[in-house]
Amino acid sequence: WWPCKQDLNDKVENIDVYITAPANYVAVANGLQLGQTTSGNNKTTHFQHNYPIPAYLIAIAVTNYSVFTQQAGTAPNNFPVVNYIYPENLQQAQQQLAITLPIMDLFEDLFETYPFHEEKYGHAQCGFGGGMEHTTVSFMGSFGRELVAHELAHQWFGDKITCGTWNDIWLNEGFATYLSGLVVENLDGPGSFVNWKGDAIENITYFPGGSVYVPDALLDNVGRIFSNRLSYNKGAMVVNMLRFKLGDTNFYQGVKNYLADPDLAYGYAVTADLQEHLEAVSGMDLTEFFNDWVYQQGYPSYDIVTQPWGAGQVKITVNQAQSDQSVSYFEMPVPVRLYGPGGMSHNVIVDNTFNGQEFIVNVPFTVLGAEFDPENNIISANNSIVLDNAGFSLSAANLYPNPAKDHLILNLPQGLTIEKAIFYNTLGQKVLEASNESSWNVSGLSSGMHFITLTTNRGTTQMKFIKE
Repeated sequence: WWPCKQDLNDKVENIDVYITAPANYVAVANGLQLGQTTSGNNKTTHFQHNYPIPAYLIAIAVTNYSVFTQQAGTAPNNFPVVNYIYPENLQQAQQQLAITLPIMDLFEDLFETYPFHEEKYGHAQCGFGGGMEHTTVSFMGSFGRELVAHELAHQWFGDKITCGTWNDIWLNEGFATYLSGLVVENLDGPGSFVNWKGDAIENITYFPGGSVYVPDALLDNVGRIFSNRLSYNKGAMVVNMLRFKLGDTNFYQGVKNYLADPDLAYGYAVTADLQEHLEAVSGMDLTEFFNDWVYQQGYPSYDIVTQPWGAGQVKITVNQAQSDQSVSYFEMPVPVRLYGPGGMSHNVIVDNTFNGQEFIVNVPFTVLGAEFDPENNIISANNSIVLDNAGFSLSAANLYPNPAKDHLILNLPQGLTIEKAIFYNTLGQKVLEASNESSWNVSGLSSGMHFITLTTNRGTTQMKFIKE
């Protein structure tokens, strides 16, 4: 209905939009409303947008909107947030959209001034589900906090800088999803953020394959381009892993530099542009990281052994399996939390690059237990971490019958008790969970290989069996 140049390598420098509609209706479009003229029963509303914009982010809407305005930004960069709401939803929307201002403040504090501050931001209620980040006015099917945060985040990641190919859609959707996670971290606290990341990881690892970067062969598949699991959640967790690997200072400065780059700002970017800015700030070569986590598929499963190693030291041995053969080894700093008497804990990070890698780390207490990735910073699943000492050996444990048809029994060495058992199939899906039991009814499980993650009174480990 609108002839235009629809691509990802050129933006319209500015637009004027004139909307003629019945005089009792309210019109909305990108940019600032400059004026209205009335002719008979019709009214023409003029909007002007003076920032570069891709064709897919231009939009109009007309209905019997009620309008309310908030004020955002910090002097001298103040700007209005104009909300176009169905009159029957006005009171509820006013309550829900109050959160827009603290989210705006957070994003400006973490990154930079709202990129269209000379005009406006706003929301226009619409009839479809979800939202769409039209520049300066997001079209919204609802007003939940996560959606408000996601669409606002797109004003930086997607609208100011737009993905230069559909292969790179994660630069839009992965960042917008991660910024909604930053709202959880900053408004709800670190514990809620750990849970948010855990939910994302569970979704990502539901299937073994899939890359963040959309392969050329799948560019005709709209469902793959906008995959919630890969472009949104895995993209978001890759952003999180970059933050974890680089540290907050380098990560945020690198992203700020990316947003401010005059060759990218109000234009287009590809994955290599982001990599370049993060490398420049951190001094790291991120080629391996981007190859493993962005361009190739799957995720690792870690098998970690911790052992007392003389006075005040522990040896940590890291092994890994990959869910997809496209990656020979996922190189990544690996976080481990060591536990001691009286609730003491000590966090260590080991830079893991190959199987069987050993690290000797200092620890200020006798280690009684260990936990892998306690803050859910790494995309992984079916992990095992065990404290290997004289009192804890599963080599004497007997898991039978194996293969099993109906019931599975684990005979344990003396002094070892099971606190929790979680069963996974080969897709990484949790299929059974039990507490304080060492025999299980497995008749309802599907045939084939299964893994059991066992939490004991002396550590966590993994066993496997075959279901007939």
